[in-house]
Amino acid sequence: MMRVAVAIVAVWCALIVPAQAASSFGAADTAMAARVVGDDLSGGVLLAVRGNDVVHERAFGALKPRSVIPIASASKWLTAATLMTLVDQGRLALDDPVARFLPAFTGVKARITVRELLSHRSGLPSAPCEGDPSTTLQQCVNEIARGPSPAIEPGTAFRYSGVGFAVAGRIIELLSGTSFQQAFVTRVARPLGMTQTRFDGSGRTHNRNPSPAASARSSVDDYARFLRMLAHDGVGGGRRVLSSASVAEIERDQVAGLDTRGDGAVQITGIPTYGLGVWRDVVGSDDSIEVVSGSGALGFYPWIDRVHDDYGIVAVDDEAHGPEHAVPASQRIARMLWTATAASSG
Repeated sequence: MMRVAVAIVAVWCALIVPAQAASSFGAADTAMAARVVGDDLSGGVLLAVRGNDVVHERAFGALKPRSVIPIASASKWLTAATLMTLVDQGRLALDDPVARFLPAFTGVKARITVRELLSHRSGLPSAPCEGDPSTTLQQCVNEIARGPSPAIEPGTAFRYSGVGFAVAGRIIELLSGTSFQQAFVTRVARPLGMTQTRFDGSGRTHNRNPSPAASARSSVDDYARFLRMLAHDGVGGGRRVLSSASVAEIERDQVAGLDTRGDGAVQITGIPTYGLGVWRDVVGSDDSIEVVSGSGALGFYPWIDRVHDDYGIVAVDDEAHGPEHAVPASQRIARMLWTATAASSG
């Protein structure tokens, strides 16, 4: 049966990608077509852009570039950028202690810095209230403040989770004077024309406790606007959204000197270094960033290639196979895509 299934997939792929088979993007197209069938997905989308030019875009199955899907941890990149707009305004600094904004954080927790929140170095234990629609982000962060102290000294270890981003989201609310969702819209989404991206749900009644780490829903078209801004050094929608320094800080190694190999997320991605809400997929011998990404557990994989001035997205909504399968599967296709994009530049 397995041989029959593989043969069917191979024939199906040959039928739907004949025009691309001989091109540099044929491997990525074929891999995505096979994945959609093999993993029983509704569809998938590939996008690759150089500068301002779309060099490759392909939709498979029912998923289209404007289809809104959950992006899981690709949310973190959006949250980090939202917070960095406040840094650019001088409203806070990354090395400010959390207690400056949230006095309920006392003891060891008071020393946690904003930088540590966004780089998974806070030491805070996971919080069951994160993303719970029955409460609010304010109430959840108050619960985190009252909860157990970090098991390890803040800043001394990398432990991938959403709890630090929840606290960072509450700081964004306090400094912007509005909900986390509205702060994201005002500071990032609206300037870039991102009309399809929300953290707090798509229904008439919105979740008042969205997860800044994982609850966003977006589309390839929408998220590409965000990538375009970052690829253009913080300028998008005809205006500067982030400073050059903030774009660089998001991508800088924030875990230098730490052994991250024991972390579960590092074992899934195979990437040992992390920025602020982003993975540092490929780095140079001098630790300069070459490729950075914001992969999500369901297979949404946005990336920027700094060496070749490219960016793109691999998009699926794989809710059945878990991150251990969905992330590496999208990562493999993303690598095919950015390699083909770089090669096509001549």
